[in-house]
Amino acid sequence: MRYIPGVLLAFGCLAPVGRAGETEALPSVTRPAAPRWDARAAEHLLNRAGFGGDQAEVQRLVALGRERAVESFFPDPSRTPPPDILPGASLDRGLEQPAERLESIVRRRENFSGHQIEIIVALNKYGDWWLERMVRGEDPLRDHMTIFWHGHFACSIKEVADSQEMIEQIQFLRKNALGSFGVLARGVGKTPAMLEYLDNAENVKAHPNENWARELMELFSLGDGNYTETDIKESARAFTGWSDEESRFTFRRLDHDFGQKTFLGVTGQLDGDQCVDIVLQQPACARFIANKLIAYFEGVPPAAERRDEYARFLREKDYDIGAFLRRLLNDDEFYREEVVGTRVQGPVEFLVGTCRRLDFDVPGQMLLNGADMLGQRLFWPPSVKGWEGGMSWITTSTLMNRSNVTGAMLGLVDMRSLVFDEEFEHDDAAPMQAAGMQAAPTKRNRVSRTNGLNHIRIIQEQGWTPELDVRALVVASGAKSDAEIARTLLTRVLAVPVEDAMVAEPAAWLAREREARGIADGRILESEQAEDLLRRFAHLCLSLPEAQLH
Repeated sequence: MRYIPGVLLAFGCLAPVGRAGETEALPSVTRPAAPRWDARAAEHLLNRAGFGGDQAEVQRLVALGRERAVESFFPDPSRTPPPDILPGASLDRGLEQPAERLESIVRRRENFSGHQIEIIVALNKYGDWWLERMVRGEDPLRDHMTIFWHGHFACSIKEVADSQEMIEQIQFLRKNALGSFGVLARGVGKTPAMLEYLDNAENVKAHPNENWARELMELFSLGDGNYTETDIKESARAFTGWSDEESRFTFRRLDHDFGQKTFLGVTGQLDGDQCVDIVLQQPACARFIANKLIAYFEGVPPAAERRDEYARFLREKDYDIGAFLRRLLNDDEFYREEVVGTRVQGPVEFLVGTCRRLDFDVPGQMLLNGADMLGQRLFWPPSVKGWEGGMSWITTSTLMNRSNVTGAMLGLVDMRSLVFDEEFEHDDAAPMQAAGMQAAPTKRNRVSRTNGLNHIRIIQEQGWTPELDVRALVVASGAKSDAEIARTLLTRVLAVPVEDAMVAEPAAWLAREREARGIADGRILESEQAEDLLRRFAHLCLSLPEAQLH
């Protein structure tokens, strides 16, 4: 079994607890080459296009054949109805009355911390809806791509400070996640959330604001080296007048610069929409998006020749993301040895995949806040660059938290046992109750530095326990000996192939624990302690370096 220096992720300890540390490299894992289409290839597709699943789902994809299996990830969008959780409607599309809106804005400016509860409640409800549908697997590729675009067109509630605007932007990304990148690029800059986040609502001809124009090219479409500072200044003029009113996009003609501009070699009285069209016509745009999409799904950047081939395809298909992904997921190169089982799972992928592989339900709130602890707080990207992904997910702290959160999900780790900071101690019962939660029945509640940890603690204190039967999963497999049980649960929990060398040490741990509990060899499943022992074994499997990959 492999170990990560400085992190207690071994079969000799449970629920490691600690503070932030340095990023550590995961050990390399040697695996056989993946065949073109078999159970391993099908599981790879299930992991990358979805959020993993059990062996029955894998076999279903094998039986379909690769082309039909890929097509199954493009269901009718009507399968997932929109969430009915936006604020109560008093105007069309859920808008507040002008007086209500003004009161809300004034209150936010005067006391953001007090208003923050109202923001969090709506985001938590939406997060519940979103995470629970990921676990159910209703439209997993769309969910994957919504997360991708959320990080690509990064926008944070911290600056937006309006839950309705934030949710509506996510819904816009979700609706168009598998559609045209052109629609996304043209539309996202007009969402009130982005107008606020990148200050284009303040972009007027007398004082052009360059934030949106710069990020549109640098981070959203072209990448460094494919535009100039002059292009930024000229396009910023084109985007003047783009603003919002009552949480809806509005074009303010009096604030717009109607003068002549030269942008990326095109001269004219350009406006914002024309500038986006010019961006989409640049070969660099297709290369940038093709490179980012392939790297996201494969875990490694593509070779230049392959990137350019996909970029040409993307332009030929008028930036149709669905067509791009159908081709990628049917590409033999997508199933090559370098790619299969070597990508670090992001926090949401890791937690949702755990639920799907072990076939149990966890509150969406626990997954949402658990992902926060692991470094991926939905609705709060760390910067305009979004989440870096890859090995940035793996630090000493986040690895310990992966073990802690999965331990809580399995009913083994009490979040109150983790480290709290006395300097953060305060009476937080009132705001928690306002957010629809109950604080612990104590006079004062200690709040950890990690918001997610505190929310999971509250979920536990409200009496939630996991409805999970690991024993039944093992019984169904026919496993009885220590080695058979170890292999069964490793196969169930891990998204990478389980090799013979990986089974010996976990099986030895299981034997030691069985003997310490006075259980005879081959009689674990008959013991009253079976469920607790098997959950602890599953928890330790989830703490392995191999468990972080897929």
